[in-house]
Amino acid sequence: MEDDFKSALALLGGGAVILAGLSGFAYWLFKLFSEKWLTAKFNERLEAYKHQQIKELEEFRFKISGLLDRTTKLYQREFEVLPEAWSKLVIAHATVESVVSALQQHPDLAQMNPNQLEEFIQKSSLNQWQKDELRSSPSKTKYYQTASNWVRMWDAQELCRDYFVYERRNGIFIRNEIKDAFNAISRLMNDALLEYKFELQFGDTDYRNTLERWAERRKFSKQSKQLLDDVEKIVQQRLWDSQDAFAPSP
Repeated sequence: MEDDFKSALALLGGGAVILAGLSGFAYWLFKLFSEKWLTAKFNERLEAYKHQQIKELEEFRFKISGLLDRTTKLYQREFEVLPEAWSKLVIAHATVESVVSALQQHPDLAQMNPNQLEEFIQKSSLNQWQKDELRSSPSKTKYYQTASNWVRMWDAQELCRDYFVYERRNGIFIRNEIKDAFNAISRLMNDALLEYKFELQFGDTDYRNTLERWAERRKFSKQSKQLLDDVEKIVQQRLWDSQDAFAPSP
């Protein structure tokens, strides 16, 4: 009986050992596969995260590249437009200043001999029909003064128009503060020229007194030159800033 009991205990002990071994093996298998599963999941999520980061980085680089490309093109266009607009404005201003000036000099055609007169008429800027009328006019000097004033006024008007059209076409590439300064000078030119044109057309029949008739021209004379000097500095600074922005680093 006692031997049977001992045998049973031995059997139970062996079973326990086997059971413990099986449990340990099962735990080892569970731990092994769990670690592999967790590692696989971690790597999977890590790769997905890396892929998302790379995608976002590429999108960011694309946006930055597009922004830089657009900025570069805008700077380049501004660098082309601004000097041209300035040039047209300066030429128009100088022409208007000469045309509307109170100090006008005209040649005395009465002092010319026939050959001199004909050569002068041929080289003048008058239209052909005006040249023909000048040849037959009894008051050649007066006719020439009036006709040449109209021609010069038309030329100045065309230059002002040339600037205006260019600015309207390309003003989107010019900064507002510069464009506003340009247009302030343009308005002074146009007002002075319009007043001068009115003077040519109606002369002394205008009801206004002399000071009133010259109001816009005096305003142009007093304000436009200083404005032009101020704008020149602004334009120069802007152009140099644009150049420095894209200059290679030292």
